[in-house]
Amino acid sequence: MAGLEYSTMARERSQRIRESMQEIFRRYNSLRLKKPVTEVTDVDKPPFWDVVVLTTFDAAQQQSFQRQIDYKKQHGQLPKVPIYVVADPPDQKLGVGGSTLHVLSELHKELGNALYQKKLLVIHSGGSSQRLPSYSVLGKIFAPVPVKGLSMDSLVPQMLDLKLSMYLPFCELLGPGVFVTCADDIETYCLNGMTLDLKAFNSADVVALGHPSSIHTGKGHGVYVLGNDSPQSLKCADSLQECMEVLQKPTEDIMRARGAVFLKREGDTSRELVWSDSVFWLSQQVCQCLLQWYKENAPLSSELDAYAHFLPCLGKRMVDAKPSDFQDFRSEMLPILQDFNLKVLLLNESEFYHMGTMEEYLKHFNIMATFCEELDVMKNTSNLHSPYILKSEEHLPSSSFDGGMIIDTYFSEPSTKITILEDSTQFVIENCYIDISFKVCGNLIMSNCVVQECHSISLLSKKLSLFGNLLYHTVPIIFQGKSLYVTVAFDLNANMKSVANDLSDIYNFGCNLYDVSHILGYKMTEVIPNPSNNVSLWTARIFMGGPTAAESFWLTHHAINRIKHEHDGEPLQTNIDGCKSSQLFSMSDVVKLKDLEMLLKDREHLSSCLNRIS
Repeated sequence: MAGLEYSTMARERSQRIRESMQEIFRRYNSLRLKKPVTEVTDVDKPPFWDVVVLTTFDAAQQQSFQRQIDYKKQHGQLPKVPIYVVADPPDQKLGVGGSTLHVLSELHKELGNALYQKKLLVIHSGGSSQRLPSYSVLGKIFAPVPVKGLSMDSLVPQMLDLKLSMYLPFCELLGPGVFVTCADDIETYCLNGMTLDLKAFNSADVVALGHPSSIHTGKGHGVYVLGNDSPQSLKCADSLQECMEVLQKPTEDIMRARGAVFLKREGDTSRELVWSDSVFWLSQQVCQCLLQWYKENAPLSSELDAYAHFLPCLGKRMVDAKPSDFQDFRSEMLPILQDFNLKVLLLNESEFYHMGTMEEYLKHFNIMATFCEELDVMKNTSNLHSPYILKSEEHLPSSSFDGGMIIDTYFSEPSTKITILEDSTQFVIENCYIDISFKVCGNLIMSNCVVQECHSISLLSKKLSLFGNLLYHTVPIIFQGKSLYVTVAFDLNANMKSVANDLSDIYNFGCNLYDVSHILGYKMTEVIPNPSNNVSLWTARIFMGGPTAAESFWLTHHAINRIKHEHDGEPLQTNIDGCKSSQLFSMSDVVKLKDLEMLLKDREHLSSCLNRIS
């Protein structure tokens, strides 16, 4: 009975969050409508950030981001606000803290002290996205998140649209300063502004959002410890509370010893929770002090992490701490930050979602019902509105199948079908052109792929199968002046960052890369051009290029098929006649050689097939 009561309360809570997010999206849309409508008045239009900044890890990614922002501006998808794209300095890994200070330094050069009168939204979106390779080229900030409330002209929103909208209420509550977030997390919440003490915001130096989370979640996040006089029950309304201490990825024993654990009562049940971190805001006074330090100490010798080096220096318990207590950047940050106050905005009804890995990407769009419910996620934005996913053997429309996600994918014929063998299968198929029916034999991410017959590819079976537990991703590149496409494929649980000095210690497709190279007839010098360097799944050259996206897909599918045939006796499905390049490519090569203009052109063509652009 208690479990049923909790389930009902959880559903009601998700519904309140959903309604809150829908209202936020409605107000945000009023800022970017291309044509004024009668329902939107100036009174309805909320205040917005004065400046938005996206960070990138290098100049090439900066150019790529700027090109995509320009495209969104041209199509009226963004508010009229300056959006800067700031690249980290060459050959420096700055971390969230260092990158934030670098942004402030660059903007101060352009805006002078007027910078300190502005409200900035900084979205840290640089990095190679090795754990979600389908967004290594475009960037996770441009990943599709099909939120119905943010869709314009049937275009699927991207993470950038969600980020620009979701913090709107905090832009109204907070003064000049910097609101800091990252490109791969999403916060949903129901904020009761009527209960907030607005004067408390005026006196805050740093404000962080706090989310009620399990003790297990707290072990992997920052955790806020509130004072003894702060409410430890979630019966209270949303409030801004003084923080005593910030614990960074603490053990359960530390959380209990420091007073971070509190009891949440819901009906006849109760749970032990902690307040976990997500995004935060720095006042202009804090920004000025940190920027002065940065100007005196740049370039930085190592990563300066805001969560590990800024926030733990704040809180009442840190007033008496000494720099000698720490052996890292905290020893330098403490004298700057310890006299500033940190206040936590307790969001009683909120969720924090992280989508930085292949497995997280699948989980959120498939089995995490609250995520899809709270954001009102559209599960199918393809051109087929009738059921297009079939049960395994019955060949009957599976109208009851509610798993999976199809995003901006074009099926050439109504009869083109995807067969899912198990109801538990998780899949995301995005930005693909599907001309041949196929079945999916396990969890799958399929991104930017073209599946159609080619003159150079012979199908040996009428029943095409895509091997499961894989990510397939096709990218156009320019190599030696010629246009090619490369389809990469990785195990969904692949350790992309693992480095070794031997191919036998790196795994993909269920076996080590030495066996992969042997089965496919690749020379070691082709896979590892420089034997003196360590190798990883990111740098190993194991993918062939093809003249078209479709041929590229078949080359990689055929290679995997040969490996499965050798290891597991899987029958061969295709025969390849020419069309392959003599050069092998790695994921690292693909990122460097990407043809962004062709990629965006291909996306426009797909949109035209979906009848979304004229």
